[in-house]
Amino acid sequence: MALTIDVWADVLCPWCYIGEQRLDKAIERSPRAGDIELRVHTFQLDPTAPTTVAPTLDYLSGKYGVGAAQARAMEEGMARKAADEGLRYAVDRPARNTLDLLRLVHLGKEHGVGWEYLRAMQAEVFAGNDDAFEQGTLLRIGEDLGVPGDEIREVLATDRYTDAVRADHDRAVSLGARGVPFTVLGERLGIPGAVSTGEYARAIDEAWERAGG
Repeated sequence: MALTIDVWADVLCPWCYIGEQRLDKAIERSPRAGDIELRVHTFQLDPTAPTTVAPTLDYLSGKYGVGAAQARAMEEGMARKAADEGLRYAVDRPARNTLDLLRLVHLGKEHGVGWEYLRAMQAEVFAGNDDAFEQGTLLRIGEDLGVPGDEIREVLATDRYTDAVRADHDRAVSLGARGVPFTVLGERLGIPGAVSTGEYARAIDEAWERAGG
């Protein structure tokens, strides 16, 4: 018997980036790791975000109506949390609308690497790669995961998987999500937000007990 873990996330979401790392650690440490099926879903936090690249601090200042100093302080706090998890986190990094990247997550899912594609794109963005949103970068990391380059180009040139992104968002909302990360274990136990590695581990154990495993 397998335990399903469904995770909704966005590429630009810092708490998703950190929460995914913690969840991965909890799964790796679980004695039932081989029986866990991790399923990734997309959730676009800001569909109105501009499609041109801008500095994250400028984007945050405009979105939340805070000054540059406050935006930097917020991001520096997140950087410390990311460092505690062994993750790179550049405060001065690019930001842009994520629809194209989320559509590529769905392409990745078709090839069995949706989770890995999401995390690889996040790694580029949060490490501060100014070219993180460029087609060449998305091609490189996708092809490294075994996704054919011609399929990546086709997705980026069309609106393929746009409906899938919207459907994932609507499903999460119907389950009670108001943001991400949003995690559901065994199709029963929901976790809003990013919790600690220990809390994810306890949730895995609880989900197994509920499932009779």
